[in-house]
Amino acid sequence: MNAKKTVGTIAAIMIAAAFTGCASQAGTAPSNRPARDAAIEQSKPIRTEPEQRPAWVDSVPDSPATLNFIGSAGRYATATGNTGARYYAEENGRTQLVDYYGTLMVNQARTHAATYGITSDVLAPQIAGQQLNERIAQNVAQALAPRSYYTVVYLDSTNREAFEVYVLMEVDKALVRRVIDNYGQEQAADYAKKAAAEQDAARRQQLEKAADFFGGNLSSKLGF
Repeated sequence: MNAKKTVGTIAAIMIAAAFTGCASQAGTAPSNRPARDAAIEQSKPIRTEPEQRPAWVDSVPDSPATLNFIGSAGRYATATGNTGARYYAEENGRTQLVDYYGTLMVNQARTHAATYGITSDVLAPQIAGQQLNERIAQNVAQALAPRSYYTVVYLDSTNREAFEVYVLMEVDKALVRRVIDNYGQEQAADYAKKAAAEQDAARRQQLEKAADFFGGNLSSKLGF
């Protein structure tokens, strides 16, 4: 009798364990949340504002009077405000403006230095580019104004709206030229002063060639 009870007890334990194991496996089954999140992340937008995608999003407008940049940002929980997608899209546009002219300066200064044998201790292209970056950031970047926005609205992993924004920004070309040329004239005057005081003929010639690069209309030498 005891043996039968023991066998019955063991069988009951085994059956319970089997059910427990099934329940445990069901409870530890891999979550499909990552797949769901990925699906949401890759999903098509639920709407756009405006409904029709503007041509400027894919092709920067060309204008004889204004310089244009397309800023972008996404995805953010809000479209507006200091932490919204519009704010960061505008910042992206201003960064592009600053970097654009800094890169032009580096390339042109490097070419000029190589052409006339100007050593880096006289004319350092990277430093010249950084200096122009700073001048553009101080005097031009805040004048780069938003003209139009294009907003793409998605759902994030919590089914809340997430905003991706593109912004068309423009600035007066005359302002950009004026800032660049003023910077160039200051640099040219500084190099000319150093050249006049230089005793070494070879170094004086390098300083004079550097002054020539910055003098006149520097903006035209940068192809602008």
